[in-house]
Amino acid sequence: MSEPITHPVAGPLAGPLAGVVADVLLADVPEAVIGEVIAELLPAEGPQALTDDSVEAVAAITELVEAATRQVFAPDPLADPVAALTSPTPTPQPTGPAAAAAARANVDIRPVDTHVDVAAAVSVLDGVFAPGAGNHFYPPSLLRNLLAAGAPVLLAWDGGAPVGVVLALPGWTANGQPLVQSGPLAVLPTARGRGVSAALKLAQRAWALDRGVTEIRWTFDAMAAVNANLNLRRLGATVEAFLPGYEGLRDADSPTPLPYDRLLVAWHLTGEPATPADDDTELVWAVAATDGLPVLDPAWTVAPAALVAVPTDISALRRNAPAAASAWQHAVGGVLQEALASGWRAGWDPRGAYRLTAPTH
Repeated sequence: MSEPITHPVAGPLAGPLAGVVADVLLADVPEAVIGEVIAELLPAEGPQALTDDSVEAVAAITELVEAATRQVFAPDPLADPVAALTSPTPTPQPTGPAAAAAARANVDIRPVDTHVDVAAAVSVLDGVFAPGAGNHFYPPSLLRNLLAAGAPVLLAWDGGAPVGVVLALPGWTANGQPLVQSGPLAVLPTARGRGVSAALKLAQRAWALDRGVTEIRWTFDAMAAVNANLNLRRLGATVEAFLPGYEGLRDADSPTPLPYDRLLVAWHLTGEPATPADDDTELVWAVAATDGLPVLDPAWTVAPAALVAVPTDISALRRNAPAAASAWQHAVGGVLQEALASGWRAGWDPRGAYRLTAPTH
């Protein structure tokens, strides 16, 4: 058995109860999130509802820790859910490209399967998508329901700290073939730039292949250069469609008045990944940057290939120059929508632009 933690627990249980928790909390439980989980399990009155009797307090906290570290109902969608809950089997560690990517990123990627893991996943999502918002981007109850549906929710750990998460749901294509519909992927700013996102996606790929699923789909912000580079160039996903205004109406206080456009991509897990050509023959910049604003060249429609520039950091532009961000979205979205509707293929060029290739007739 692991040695108990001897340092105090931070968060909602800091104070008189911290020592009690430290006495019963095992060292392999990340203390950064355990306090949040236990607080959620306490009565509405909070920690003060616990008795002052030390023996009873230890017993109560011990029970709470056990509940927090208990496995969430997370059946494999291709397995017996009752057996998965009552007799869980260890999840095999990813091998091949997934394991190599995790090693390069210096993270351990594991499925979410306890209440502590759920809290860790929520904390990462909040830190990326809702910092300081005062509410959860994905509440714990929603993640638990996703897990109950057999969803693969994968966490990247850097030692005892959660630094990345990717969500997905098992589903089916229009013709009834199984697929994985990938959802939000989040990596904390302190862990970026070392390949954690790619490691999470490759772990997701391994999960799908282990279950005979050969396609993963997801959407991403068409203006996000970092995401486009990861999805199209590094992973080799294929752009299927342009989805204007996919997220619906923006909030009234959004820095940009436009709904974000999305690209739908399909990641085919068998065969060779798509690799964009780097030939510059008759290449036209359909959208280029001049003094920070987009400039259109209508000649792209008769060229065999074209580049579509996007801002390096669209999030910063939306915060600091919303009018410019909207101009970029109009220009880039207009070209992508027209090109993809006409059968052009879209990839990502290392110069920081979409590369469009005209259809061959």
